[in-house]
Amino acid sequence: MGSVDLKSEFVIEKFLDRYDYDGVEEILRDSGIEDGDLVAIVSACKYLVSFDFKTSAKRLESIRSNEIKNRPEIKDMKEHLLKLIEGEPVAIFSELIGSLKIQCSKEEYIDYLGRVYRLKEALMKYLFISRNNGNGKRQISMTVHVPTKYEIMNILRRKYRIYTGSLSGGISEYLNMTRGKNKSIKEALAILNAKNMDGLIKLRHECPVGHGFKGVSREDIEAIYGEPSKVVSDFVRACRILDLHVNVDRHDNINNLILEMLDRYAQKREM
Repeated sequence: MGSVDLKSEFVIEKFLDRYDYDGVEEILRDSGIEDGDLVAIVSACKYLVSFDFKTSAKRLESIRSNEIKNRPEIKDMKEHLLKLIEGEPVAIFSELIGSLKIQCSKEEYIDYLGRVYRLKEALMKYLFISRNNGNGKRQISMTVHVPTKYEIMNILRRKYRIYTGSLSGGISEYLNMTRGKNKSIKEALAILNAKNMDGLIKLRHECPVGHGFKGVSREDIEAIYGEPSKVVSDFVRACRILDLHVNVDRHDNINNLILEMLDRYAQKREM
């Protein structure tokens, strides 16, 4: 069994601050730690943040210690992965916002803008299918029930005579037409359609994850929205207004468990 020196512990902690699980795996391998429950959890996290939910779940199933299996962080992650695979809305939005939070920490602002665009679109689609079909959030699967942009636009044109070419604009018009007096809908749309949110979407369109070739800096985002992490808080607020009680701290809770387990290897080194 390998062991971890103080320098490696420090590097692993810095990697975890940035949710860099590939880096953690590499340090563990270099330290002679190539299997076991710690490696299984780090691997599960790596696949989770890459949106490979099935492989992540398999890695967690390989945990051998009953003590670790029964940790609340592991039980929560297993349940979360099952819900992600099923497309449960709260799980999906928790992971999308968590991913946006990770892009902030890594200062990967091109991917950050891609997540912002995807999150707004996903929330708009959720609002459409949940209100259009009379469904509650527990009845909806984001991987089964969500129509394409073109299907939604066709419904808006055919049933509601809404002819805008913008998906968000069309759904907003539909919601104002059919749910205009609903306080939660109005408050959520105020966040999602705010001028600064639209500014980020426009910036996304101009960069390589959209339709253009412009680069993006932190200063570009701050000029439009302020601190980049503010959009994370705003998406969380919009979700909770809509009774989607997202959890964006799950990755941090697992990281704390990883550090706790890592400390056991350090103690063995000192004995």
